[in-house]
Amino acid sequence: MPISHFETQQINPLILSGVILLTSVLLFQKHKKISLALLFIGTLCLGYFIANLDHFLILWDEQYHALVAKNLSKDFLRPMLYTDPILGFDYKDWTNNHVWLHKQPLFLWQLALSIKLFGTTELAVRIPSILMHAIIPLFIYRMGTIMRNEETGYYGALLFAVAYFPLELVAGGYPTDHNDVAFLFYVTGSFWAWYEYQKSQNKYWLIAIGIFSGCAVLVKWLMGLLVYVIWMITKTIVNPRQTFKLKSYLPLVYSGMVSLMVFLPWQIYISTKYPIESAYEYKLNAAHFFEVIEGHSQSTWFHFTDALNVMYGSGVMIPLLLLLGLIFLVLKTPNKTYKVALISSVVFVYVFYTLAATKMISFTIIVGPIMYLGLGHLIGSLILWIRNKVKIKILAHILVFLIPLSVAYTALNLRKIQNYHTDWKPHDNRNRKAEQIEMQFINSIKDQVNDDYVIFNASITVNGHIPVMFYTDNIAYSFIPSESQIEKIRAQNKKVAVVDLGELPDYILNDDGIKILEVDEVLTETIKKSNNYTNVMISL
Repeated sequence: MPISHFETQQINPLILSGVILLTSVLLFQKHKKISLALLFIGTLCLGYFIANLDHFLILWDEQYHALVAKNLSKDFLRPMLYTDPILGFDYKDWTNNHVWLHKQPLFLWQLALSIKLFGTTELAVRIPSILMHAIIPLFIYRMGTIMRNEETGYYGALLFAVAYFPLELVAGGYPTDHNDVAFLFYVTGSFWAWYEYQKSQNKYWLIAIGIFSGCAVLVKWLMGLLVYVIWMITKTIVNPRQTFKLKSYLPLVYSGMVSLMVFLPWQIYISTKYPIESAYEYKLNAAHFFEVIEGHSQSTWFHFTDALNVMYGSGVMIPLLLLLGLIFLVLKTPNKTYKVALISSVVFVYVFYTLAATKMISFTIIVGPIMYLGLGHLIGSLILWIRNKVKIKILAHILVFLIPLSVAYTALNLRKIQNYHTDWKPHDNRNRKAEQIEMQFINSIKDQVNDDYVIFNASITVNGHIPVMFYTDNIAYSFIPSESQIEKIRAQNKKVAVVDLGELPDYILNDDGIKILEVDEVLTETIKKSNNYTNVMISL
């Protein structure tokens, strides 16, 4: 059974989601508004299902994003990793610094608001992604409806709603988790608004384009302006005679000004408030294209091979289906502007990130909605063919119902979710056991110290002191302190606590002023067996 290793309370939202989505598919042809509402609710339940499987923060990115968001929840204008960098810090090291500008702040503000409302829990960190992930299918549906028809939009939206990779981002399972969900949300929103503008020419949509694209910049920097690049390309190709008519660019300029009004104030603020840190981060962002940053080096064709397999599923047929769906969607889309937009979006994003020196799996996810619309168009076309060619009505109805559901079930990939989010395969589940041990460890020290203590040796997994600071209100470090570091902390009227994992030096053991944090013997032995995980970054 593909769900036999989930616990009962974990399966319930999955079953509920399945029932709701089944009903959505059944009702789509005759009750489209109800079907879309059910699609949204079913996607919410599915997002909650996967977000609630791991009761710990995922290494690396989710842990850092969560800690910065927790600190932002207390001061929304001061993003910090270490609120009190008592032993100093390096502003160039985003894993151990003070003011944290390594990412633009909007998605962190969303996480911070959720933490403020729902408490300091891993589920609170994931709630904004659950909501955004459930709204994106509505954007996709409308885009598909505008460019082609309602069937294309609906089946594309359904496939995205259940697709494995976006759900893993909601759960924090792949870099850069909630940052990528938010970026995908705002970029897709900007394109949805652009499609609406192209259809109606209503100037209010220019404001929406500007707001969404500006928010996208406030999540993941200048690629958030992608909609304007595609807008320029379509104008040049579709209406070449207007290329040199400045008046024809006024809508784009007006919308762009709205976008600037959204993201520019924060850039001015941090450049004024934190000039050294912000200048370094801007320089680092620009370097991603020309240099391999933080070891994220891959082959030239990485986004067409490994990344494609992770995002859409492995097997030789997946790239062919994606390409076939995209080609058919372009050929069957009657409006030339939409044709050019489809092609140029995919080509520009894949060429840009192929040329970029730094490569990460989810960089190209922003054209994922287009890929799913292509697959949705294939399903919609097959269903139309069945309705016209299959003379046995009951058989036609069964096929029309089963085909999208079978494709959706395959896209969900429950076996892979079960593999990574249960103890089914302990040697092939991204070291889930070590992170469970980390949470036992954090819970074991919570009641042993108060906020006045600085905790050392507080790490089982890589940089495990980061979740320690999220789940407690203590400053924590992963290493055993030197004698000079102990004196430095005492000089600042702080107390020292050190976790005893069996290897503490005598100057700590013989110091009565240091609180030794005891860890359960069984847990200590388990930790020692997990040492191979301690100094190794998870490779996803």
